[in-house]
Amino acid sequence: MLYQLKYENEIRFGPAYYSLGIDGKTVPNFVYGFTRSELDNGRYLAIEEWLTTDYRKGPITRVAIFDLKEKLVTRLKVVDKGFVGSFKLKENVFSYHKTFLANGQAIESELDWTSIKEWCDIYS
Repeated sequence: MLYQLKYENEIRFGPAYYSLGIDGKTVPNFVYGFTRSELDNGRYLAIEEWLTTDYRKGPITRVAIFDLKEKLVTRLKVVDKGFVGSFKLKENVFSYHKTFLANGQAIESELDWTSIKEWCDIYS
């Protein structure tokens, strides 16, 4: 499976955001930051998903994990006023950082990979 990030625009006073295409088809309804990691030999794509591009409201992000083989996605809890990144999968533990630039705080979060149960079609 191939994925592509296509530059869309930039947040005022902030970073660029992108649309995501998988196998040549755009994932609807969301935009993404550039922060991403391929996991499990490229089967999964963990990426920062943005829920707003309004610089006054955001950042509002969350982790989206795409199963590129099965064409499924799961989305983790929303991070209000923060960014997500440093995605890793090791020994069935998925970890990532939540970074809050306004107060300089960074929090590492972990979850058991097998606890992820809610997967849905990428294009729905």
